[in-house]
Amino acid sequence: MSNDAGHRFPLALAVDEDTRRIPIRAGATAVETRGRESSPSPSSATDTAERHARLCRWCRRPLSRYNNEPYCSACSRHVSATPSPPPQVVPEVWKQVDVREALWARDFGRVCHLVRIGSSLRQSDMAELTGLSQAFLSMLESGVRRLTNIDKIVELLAGLNTPAELTGPMLQPSTAEGRPCGPSLTGKKAGWPA
Repeated sequence: MSNDAGHRFPLALAVDEDTRRIPIRAGATAVETRGRESSPSPSSATDTAERHARLCRWCRRPLSRYNNEPYCSACSRHVSATPSPPPQVVPEVWKQVDVREALWARDFGRVCHLVRIGSSLRQSDMAELTGLSQAFLSMLESGVRRLTNIDKIVELLAGLNTPAELTGPMLQPSTAEGRPCGPSLTGKKAGWPA
């Protein structure tokens, strides 16, 4: 006999023929617990079928119903995942009018947002590309922070592989004399005789 705090009355354990221990109230008669012992319950049959429906791709053992991955937890530690390609900005995003307008207006928060959405990237991918923190990019996109440091602007645009015709001379590689390579204001190529 034991005292159950939840029930506040003494409990006794009744034992049936199958040695199932069932708590009953002290002084009450034991209830017959036999029934459908030979046939499994519908839920256990369904659980068994579901459990064996999905197998680990590596060890072929049954996967837990809570595991959405193709490998069991033991195999997932040892299976080398193929490295995903590094995030990239798709070149077509620079052809969009709203991206170009935001770039010309120097609204770098909007540029980041449009490039990220147009390239299907996450903010963490953008942070990896640009070298800026994900938190800063989030504040930049929401308008809480502004990008004013020219070095950070160059770092952002270079990380996003912004075409040189959209950035002006700040991202064009420079020569030893300090002049930018590429088209000059006169339309002639730099380094060519006049």
